[in-house]
Amino acid sequence: MSGVTSTNKNHAHLFDNVSDVVIFKPGTHMHTFHGITTTQDGHRHTYSGTTGPSINGTGPHGGGPRHFHRFTIVFNSADGHTHRVTGTTTVNKIIRNSRP
Repeated sequence: MSGVTSTNKNHAHLFDNVSDVVIFKPGTHMHTFHGITTTQDGHRHTYSGTTGPSINGTGPHGGGPRHFHRFTIVFNSADGHTHRVTGTTTVNKIIRNSRP
């Protein structure tokens, strides 16, 4: 997951992270994520959350090489404001012997 936050107080931040723990659900799965933005205007924002269910996945938990997830992040408040972003994860990278 990577991108640019919404603009607030005349600035935006970059963010970049990989998904973390897999949460299995019937026929699908989700991931937790967390990170910290770049420093801009003298501050940065932390964030964490859970992706939506897998999209375009195959198999019993919706994994496979072409699956992705939607996400919305509301970054934690810093310097009296927040930022927001909505997007999709990049297509799954294949790691041998891994599960979704």
